[in-house]
Parts: sequence; C-alpha cells; structure tokens
Amino acid sequence: MAGRGKKKISINFEREWLVGIYTRRSFDDNEDFESNTIINQKSLINNYISKEDNMKIIDYYVDDGYTGTDFNRPAFQEMMNDIKEKRINTIIVKDLSRLGRNHLEVGRYIEDIFPTYNIRIIAINDNVDSFKRPESIQDLIIPIKNLINESYARDISKKVSSAYRTMASEGKYVAGTSPYGYTLDKEDKHHLVIDEEESKIVKEIFNMALNGEGRIKIVKYLNDNNIYCRKELQRRKKYKLSLDPIEEKTKYRWSTSTIGRMLTNEVYIGNLTQLRTKRESFKNHKVINVDKEDWVRLENTHEPIITKKDFDKVQKKIKINSKYKIRDKDRKYSIYNGLLKCGDCGKAMYKQEDLRSNRQLSNYFCSTYLYLSKSSCTSHKIKTEDLNNIVLEAIQLQIKLVIELERSLKKLFLKNNKETVESQYKNNVRIAKIKIENLNNKKLQIYEDWKFEVIDKKEYIIQTKMLEDEINKLEENIEIYSKTYRENIRRIKKNDSWIDHYKRNRKIKKLTRDVLLELIDTIYITEDGNVDIIFKYRNEYNELLLYLEEGVEKECQNGKLVYI
Repeated sequence: MAGRGKKKISINFEREWLVGIYTRRSFDDNEDFESNTIINQKSLINNYISKEDNMKIIDYYVDDGYTGTDFNRPAFQEMMNDIKEKRINTIIVKDLSRLGRNHLEVGRYIEDIFPTYNIRIIAINDNVDSFKRPESIQDLIIPIKNLINESYARDISKKVSSAYRTMASEGKYVAGTSPYGYTLDKEDKHHLVIDEEESKIVKEIFNMALNGEGRIKIVKYLNDNNIYCRKELQRRKKYKLSLDPIEEKTKYRWSTSTIGRMLTNEVYIGNLTQLRTKRESFKNHKVINVDKEDWVRLENTHEPIITKKDFDKVQKKIKINSKYKIRDKDRKYSIYNGLLKCGDCGKAMYKQEDLRSNRQLSNYFCSTYLYLSKSSCTSHKIKTEDLNNIVLEAIQLQIKLVIELERSLKKLFLKNNKETVESQYKNNVRIAKIKIENLNNKKLQIYEDWKFEVIDKKEYIIQTKMLEDEINKLEENIEIYSKTYRENIRRIKKNDSWIDHYKRNRKIKKLTRDVLLELIDTIYITEDGNVDIIFKYRNEYNELLLYLEEGVEKECQNGKLVYI
C-alpha cells in the first residue's frame, strides 16, 4: 500500500537545558595566548547559546590559573556539586582541553560520570554534543585529542621544570613567595632583599633560640605580643583590615613548625637551597621530597640576616635537644594531622610527647592553649592511646552499620542489583513498544475501514483519537521507565562507590592514616573529654536510610511481609 515506507525518526529538542558554562586557563601550561583567555571562552560560548533554543544559563564556573592535569579545581568541584544537586543538566566548554589535559580522567568524565547524572556535554570547537550527536562522544578523534592535550601538558611540565632548575643553578630565587624576613627585589623578582621590619623579628627569633628558648616559648612570645605571621599580615592587607589586634580578630598565628623551618633555613645566612620538593608527576600534583643530593644549593646569593656563627650555634642546640627532635618527628607523621580539632575554638590539636623517666607517653592538646599564654581556651588534653581506641571502635561500629544497611536494602529491594534493574527496564520498554505497534496496526485497520466505508468519518476520528491517547500514554510510560532506570543506575553507582569505602575496611584492627582520610572528615575533642567523630558520606548514609524507611512503609502498605 502506498505511503507505508520507512518512518522518519525525530528527536525532541523541547527539553529545557540548564547550562553551566565552564572556562579554564592555566599559566603553568603556558596558556596565556589570546584564544584561551577567560573572556574569549565566555564570548565564544555565549555566542553559541544565543543561536540555540531552550537553553538557560544557570552559572559560570571559572578556574583561572589552574592546570588541566589536576581535577581538584575549585570551580570544577563547584560545578560537580551543582550537577549532583541537579542545578544544571548541561555543560558547555570551548573544547575538551578546558575540561582537562589528563586523557584518562577526561574520558572517565565524559563517558561514565556525566552520563550517570544524565548530563549533556558540549565542546564547541571539537564538535561534541552528547545529546544531538551521541556518536560524537565515541568518535575516534575524541580520545586522540585528549591524548594530544595530555602530551602538550607533559611537554610544558618538562620545560617548566628544566627552566626552574637552570635558574636555581644560577643562584636565582625560583619560589613564588619570599621567605619571612625577605621580599622580592622590585627590579629582579628572582633576587631576595631584606625586609627591614620582618628581619627584626627573624633576629629576635634566633636570639631567643640562642638563649635556650624552645619553639613553644618563641611561638607564645610572638602571638602574645601580636606580632603577625606573614599569612595573617597578608590577609589584613589584602582585605584592607585594621592592623590593630583589638579591632580585628587574628585568624592565622605562628606555629612551632614555622619556627622550626626558620631556625634551620640557610636562607638567613645568605644561602639558597632550592628544589627540595617536586610534584610526583605532571598529572599527580602530590608534593614529594627530593633526595638531598639532588637539591640545588648555592652560597652567598643575597644579603644575610643572621651571622654564620650564630646560625651554627642554633643548629648545635637543635641537634643536642633530643626531646625537640623526637617531638618534631612524631608531629610530622601524626595520623590525625588536619583531622583533629578543638571542639571549642576549632583550632588543630597538636601532639606532645611526655618523655619523663622514659615513659614514652603522648597526648594531644589544643594549639590555641599551647601557643597563646593569654589563651581563652583550655588544654582539651586527651591521651593518644585513649583517642586511638575510641576512634577505632567508632570506625568498626560505623562499618558494621553501613554493611547492615546495605544488607537490609538488598533484602527489601532486588532493584539494588544493576542487572535486575536493567532487565526490568528493558522488559517494560519491550512490552510498551509491542503495545504501541499493535495500536498503530489498529489505527491502520481503522483507516482502511473508513476508506472502504465500513465506518463513517466521525467514528474514524473518535476511534483514532482513543488509540492515539493510548499510544501517547504508553510513550509517556516509556519515558518514565527510562527516567526511573537512569535514576536507579545512578543510585546504585553512587551507593556502590561510598559503601565500598567502608566494606574494604571491614577487617580493620589498627588505625592508619589512609583509613582515617578515607572515612573521617573531622574529629572534635571537647573540654569534658568527649570525642565527636564526623564521618564522610554521612549525607549519603542518611539518604539511604530514609530510602529504606520509605521502602519498608510502602511494602507494609501493600500488605507484604518484609524480612530485615
């Protein structure tokens, strides 16, 4: 019969696209050319959006001065949070290199993470559009471009490292910030000149050390006399805050680790010892120590603040003081660094050794109490052994709760199994499509009945309308099935990810730094000795718990018996 050829497939573009515009420029990657400026990236993307329908700009995410090999960029992470909160459903970038220059990570985002959240990704210059042209994501040229972007970043990284080593070998100062007591020469940013005000403090610190004062006493002296550390002074100047300690509360204070580094730094006798640390790789920005023989050390590169004679005396005192040496070592490698806080003032808790009579005991104290004689905070003292026992028991209990929660969910809903979810989705869609095909056949039969005058036109219109309503309803059901399927898969992947962090530590018998970083956000010690542990993934845990409670209530309403 005429007119029964292949049907045209149409794509619905009527969906509202909530757009997040992401732009990035990296000075480390030598990206200072005009086309990669933030302004030009925004202009290109805004021009693209002006020609599209149903697009609404929700926010701009700008990482200016961040390398593409690292995905821990503030604006990128903010964008990911907005994706999880469903604030945006579309990301537009100038090209894929703006997302990043690590081809494996970029591929993971565009092929796995973004689809999980049903995000449309558009890279204008690369002709990528995951909605209009889904095949563009799988195009062979995409991984090739990602590899090229990564290769570019690797090459730039090598050139920058080589340039720094050359300058350091010539006696040029290559760090970004000058040491306390010095400032960068206005005529040569790679040369140090003495800062008159700060140099007086440096001399005072060394004089106190020469007189046998320990680091804690030096720190208390500086903080009690409102002598600002470099970071606090910069903060006040940057935000045009008062330099009066009465008018403005001090945020950053001197610490024993800062004093320890200053007392052993040869920069104060006119020498430069540089490139003592490096990044693990151009993709991994973790800072690692360099072997001493690979340091770049040159003498008499700038004017000294401390005499060589006094500096050497201080080094001898440091070496002799065994208590000082042990305490520094233990504090540096404390498994709680960055996690343990005072429950009242919010400052870090520091570890102190008690070596009297070779007892080898240690305690944690509030840093405000340690470093300020006129402190309004108390010691919040807790024994390291007690803290370890409490934290270990809490982790073991939390792991047990998470595993029990997962078991309960599996008993309640087999849908937690990805294969079951996918099978049910495909079955529902298959049945709906069969029904739609049968209804279309009925429409065709009714059309033929009308043409051959079996029914009149009025009856034809009524029956056709009824069939079309049924077809529309089934098509809506298919859309609901698809949405539910995507949501279930997203939930499964999301749950699998954070629950696995707990499951792989189910046999934990001893605390390690890695376990603490993986599972714990913050630990607060209160004055009365309570330990308040804030676990990571607490929002996901509570969300899953609520999901379980709602599921149990629903099953009970349906009259089903649920075993949990």
